[in-house]
Amino acid sequence: MKLDYIIPKVRETFGRLEFGKMTAETREPSRNGNGRVTSRTFSVYSDIQRADNIEIILPAVAGVKTSIKQDQPIELINPRVVAIGYRVDNQAFVKYECYADDIVKKDLSK
Repeated sequence: MKLDYIIPKVRETFGRLEFGKMTAETREPSRNGNGRVTSRTFSVYSDIQRADNIEIILPAVAGVKTSIKQDQPIELINPRVVAIGYRVDNQAFVKYECYADDIVKKDLSK
């Protein structure tokens, strides 16, 4: 069985999400050293996952998110979690990465 990704139940898994900030930009290598942006990573806060911020990886086409302010409630569009296994010496570990198509301001009128 091939496992491509897990689609989380956002409300149960993450609870209420608030926007943090952009933490990283991944670029495709190029000859001139600049490269094209391929993805951006954003830090978000959760009222359930309190130990660490959650990092959400968005495709570059989603943009920089300048219209969303810090601590503003947000929603994830089409979130999915990828489990990445790796090994250190004789121990196996799993790292989880959360991808989404976009982050949008939460409609508080719902």
